[in-house]
Amino acid sequence: MKRTMLWLLLLMVLPVGAAQVEDPVGLEQLRKTAESGNVEAMLELGILYEYGFKMPDNKPPALVWYRLAAEAGNAKAGARYDALKGSMNGKEIEEANKLYTELSATVRKPAPRAETSPPVAPGPPEAPTRTQTAPKEPAKQETPSSAAQ
Repeated sequence: MKRTMLWLLLLMVLPVGAAQVEDPVGLEQLRKTAESGNVEAMLELGILYEYGFKMPDNKPPALVWYRLAAEAGNAKAGARYDALKGSMNGKEIEEANKLYTELSATVRKPAPRAETSPPVAPGPPEAPTRTQTAPKEPAKQETPSSAAQ
């Protein structure tokens, strides 16, 4: 009975291990998207490297992708960058800096986000200002008798 249970457990665990096949095409597409300047793809790649989902657990590349995404304006990537950097040793940070130098030369910088401010409602109309001017004197008309003088 124990032997049968052991085989059943083994068969139940085996398919789980076999299901963890890496998807190199999907990962390669994600990397290309990140390198083309997609900030969300940069963040996702950083997360995949940091936690090792379908990638080796590798902190220096994770730090680099977080840094690139943070520099492009992603606040979440900036927070993850700070947290991860605080947990790394000097050797890992040095490795990340070298990798950053290489990657930052090849990764396209995303276009700056357009600052969109909400439309400003027009204020109350301004009251017309009154200007004080001297009253005009009526023009002196020449009469035929004054022109002859």
